[in-house]
Amino acid sequence: MNSAKGVVETPPLVGRFVDGVGTFYADDVDEGRPIRCRFIWSEITATSARWEQAFSIDDGRTWETNWIMEFTRRPPG
Repeated sequence: MNSAKGVVETPPLVGRFVDGVGTFYADDVDEGRPIRCRFIWSEITATSARWEQAFSIDDGRTWETNWIMEFTRRPPG
C-alpha cells in the first residue's frame, strides 16, 4: 500500500490451493516489459513450508524460477 497515493501498488494475486499446493499468478512489469508472475506454496506442514517465485516473459509458456524460500518454525523456548 502506498499511503501517499492511496493505492495498492502490488498487482493482485489470483489462484488457489489444490491438494495442499497453492498456486497464484499476477501480471507485473519488469524493466519496462510485461511479465507473468507465479508463486507456489508447497510442502506445508505444521512446522515448515516452501515458497517459490517464477517469472514468465511468454505469457506462461515457460517459467524462470528466481526465488525459493523454505520456512521452518523454531521450537518453543
